[in-house]
Amino acid sequence: MPPPEPSPDGGIPDVPAGDPTFDGGEVDTGEKTPLADLPQVGFWEALYSRRSIRKFAPDPVPRALIDQVMHAGIWAPSSCNYQMWDLVAVDDSEVNARLAKLSLQMGNAPVNIVVAYGRDFSEENWANIQSASALIQNMSLAAQVLGLGTFWITQTGDAEKVRELVGLPLDRMVVAVLALGYPKVLPKKGPKRRPLSQVTHYNHYAGRPIPSSVDPERWEPDLLATYQRARVLNGLRHNKPRAWEVRAIEECLERLLPEDRPEGREEPPGARAWLDVLPCTGIVTELLARRRRAFRFDVVERTPDVASFVAGRVKPRAGVHVWPEPAGELGAPPAASYDVVSCFYRFEDLARSERERLARDLARWVRPGGRVLIGYVNRRSFHDFTERLRKRRGGPRGVEYVLSPDPNIGPFESLAPEEVRRLVTAAGLEVAAELGLQAAPAAEEIEFRTRNFAPHNQKLARGLARALRALEGLPGVQARYARFRYLLCTPRG
Repeated sequence: MPPPEPSPDGGIPDVPAGDPTFDGGEVDTGEKTPLADLPQVGFWEALYSRRSIRKFAPDPVPRALIDQVMHAGIWAPSSCNYQMWDLVAVDDSEVNARLAKLSLQMGNAPVNIVVAYGRDFSEENWANIQSASALIQNMSLAAQVLGLGTFWITQTGDAEKVRELVGLPLDRMVVAVLALGYPKVLPKKGPKRRPLSQVTHYNHYAGRPIPSSVDPERWEPDLLATYQRARVLNGLRHNKPRAWEVRAIEECLERLLPEDRPEGREEPPGARAWLDVLPCTGIVTELLARRRRAFRFDVVERTPDVASFVAGRVKPRAGVHVWPEPAGELGAPPAASYDVVSCFYRFEDLARSERERLARDLARWVRPGGRVLIGYVNRRSFHDFTERLRKRRGGPRGVEYVLSPDPNIGPFESLAPEEVRRLVTAAGLEVAAELGLQAAPAAEEIEFRTRNFAPHNQKLARGLARALRALEGLPGVQARYARFRYLLCTPRG
């Protein structure tokens, strides 16, 4: 086959028509790579079967395959065809270990491909980012065809330190890292997608956008339901309990709702009824059901899908209801039917008018003589300061990264204790007991929040947290400044 003719402008030569090989017959390794020698996988099969891999086998990846993946990447479109990307494939375990200190996500695969682009090229409309992203998508699909897995890493920690670690020059901007390797665990099925009808339009936008704000007042109830359904059902990353939050719930139960057995007798499982309100991921519901087996559990959520998801985490399976509007055959929980009604960290993501309605419904669902347990994040605590600090230091932005306790997903606004008391009082409830916990960040939370910090910043944060924890025992500190506050309420009259 004759070599390709130079292009008229003296740039990159064109590949002859009908050429069955990449790049005039050679890949970067210098070996011939006919298309016939590559796996023959249909485009649609590759597209719909690709998954993000979070657990990789430790087996090394042959460099010929790494090259093939990167070669597929550079055939992506780029702004003005500048192709100002650079790729550094890191397969040295020691270098990868140093990368993992910047971000734990770079410690999962045997290969990390650092994707960089010329810092001063194609900046308008972030065309440089778009170009690099197209390259990463090409590499992800190519890896799928070659029997490899990938994970697109955007949380790289300090991108400038990543650049320095792999020797990229100053004028290269690290856009992302693509983890590459053989999958250790293959997802059985892909994540659900928002319906095409909700995200596509012809000629003119005709939809209602999900807000890009953490302010609950900006969210309509149905849009919040749509967002939370997608976040809960599209993967497992939001279904992992955090140790310090679990410990707070457990202490709340022991101190406010201990296992009380009538006249000391052992009750059969499910003897009494408990309703968990707007549990979202079901983390707390699952914990409650394990700790209080004398209760039969029901859940009420905004959509049947999320309610059913949570119900499946409880054994025996919980009953399901929807709120605030009926959905098909499902409606609100029956009035005056529950010995305990709980609502943890849900008032914070509601608009004020919805908070009032929810408080009234909590009072309506509980039986006379029953109890309502409410948990919320205290505005007087360290919580809001931590959130401001996170934003200031350039931490992840966006609704999904708000520092809020699980199972909150969506907008979030910490609450003043007097506001919560007004809500419950107006709803016809009386506060029988109150509890504050974690006036200072728990050690596990500090470890989690600072895992990608520089070492000296980690030491500073840990030292400050220890000093705050030493003050927790002072009179009145927990009562006023605790991050997690819990109210045990009873129906008035």
